[in-house]
Amino acid sequence: MSKLSDHITKGPARAPARAMLRACGMDDAAFDKPLVAVFNTWTNMGPCNMHLDKLAVPVRAGIRAAGGYPVDFNSIAISDGITMGAEGMRASLMSREVIADSIELAVKGHSLDGVIILVGCDKTIPAAAMALARMNVPGVVLYGGSIMPGRMPGKDGDKDLSIQDVFEAVGAFASDLIDADELDAVEKGACPGAGACGGQFTANTMAMAMTFLGLSPMGTNDIPAICDEKNVAAFKAG
Repeated sequence: MSKLSDHITKGPARAPARAMLRACGMDDAAFDKPLVAVFNTWTNMGPCNMHLDKLAVPVRAGIRAAGGYPVDFNSIAISDGITMGAEGMRASLMSREVIADSIELAVKGHSLDGVIILVGCDKTIPAAAMALARMNVPGVVLYGGSIMPGRMPGKDGDKDLSIQDVFEAVGAFASDLIDADELDAVEKGACPGAGACGGQFTANTMAMAMTFLGLSPMGTNDIPAICDEKNVAAFKAG
């Protein structure tokens, strides 16, 4: 049965393409397999996407186990939470278009047979959906997952925190409701590690939408970023 990637791997005229692919580690057996893009929006500029490079490892393993051959691509990510209120916030929405375009260009340009798109922050998720809608190739969106709750000690016990508490603390400080030390404590306790903003904000909401649209495997996006089950889900998605 023919596949899309045959356009770059089959026939005498494609010998130059195969020569270049062999330099990347492919061989005759690889050319017979579906070539599946692992498209990553990894960056260490923000917690939402900073673990996606590691999450790609079980994704690749899953693709290989299912008889495919994974090939890697990358795009940008702009953090709404980090850029909000600064000049860079103007870059956030337009980044969605750049990401969607880059996915489409890489997958269609190389005649790939499928794609799994690893996403984290706000604009990477709808960009993945937009690209899948355009390309008409088998594809899956894999959300990196929510961050765990932050913690701040208090006189009435520890309090769970999210990034929303930090924004609210800025307003409370400006209104002289809390002092600089309290603001500092909220800032340092709110984000304990990898994962997207810990509430029903844009990333988690869009991740839920991806599931109900059928673009993400059921239950996969619900698993928090740092849970071991995320690696199992990533393998299954692959």
